Amino acid sequence: MRVLMEAREEAEAAAQRYENQQQGLGERFLESLARALEHVEEQPQLFPLLETLKTRREVRRSILRRFPYMVVYEIRPQETLVLAVAHVRRRPNYWRRRLQ
Repeated sequence: MRVLMEAREEAEAAAQRYENQQQGLGERFLESLARALEHVEEQPQLFPLLETLKTRREVRRSILRRFPYMVVYEIRPQETLVLAVAHVRRRPNYWRRRLQ
């Protein structure tokens, strides 16, 4: 599995925001994200396709437990690529430009 730098930066920024709200909350966010990434890596096709895309590409999402974030990823022939760690209600589909 490969994670785009932008997705890593999004995760770090979200963790920092949670940590600023409450000590330890940022770490819990990162733990939840790590579990989601493990599940995606183990069974990438288990999670739903993003229906908003009108393309033949296999883009899916996994929603984090306890946090309103999702991992957006594409299953490619040689790898699974994490495109974004996105808030479920903010800036929908902003990560689409990363599909290249």
